Amino acid sequence: MAGSFNSELGCPADWDPACPTASLTLDPADNVWRLTAENLPPGQYEYKVALNGTWGVNYGADGALNGNNIVLDHPGGPATFRYDHRTRMITAG
Repeated sequence: MAGSFNSELGCPADWDPACPTASLTLDPADNVWRLTAENLPPGQYEYKVALNGTWGVNYGADGALNGNNIVLDHPGGPATFRYDHRTRMITAG
């Protein structure tokens, strides 16, 4: 998960697709990739999914390949990001 919140997760810089603390983990129960940021500060963030730690293949708004950034207006606290590779859809909540 690369986005403008990566530094808040402990990455050296924002928009770093290779940062391990911003990596999604596959849940084998439903085959959805997830990342929960426990204490994301309030603010407006942008993000997208970059596969395999590079920008070579990435999905943005509406699951579009190389699509626009997704905007998250976050009130603060935990945020869970979900990526379904079957649909290429990315959600946060």
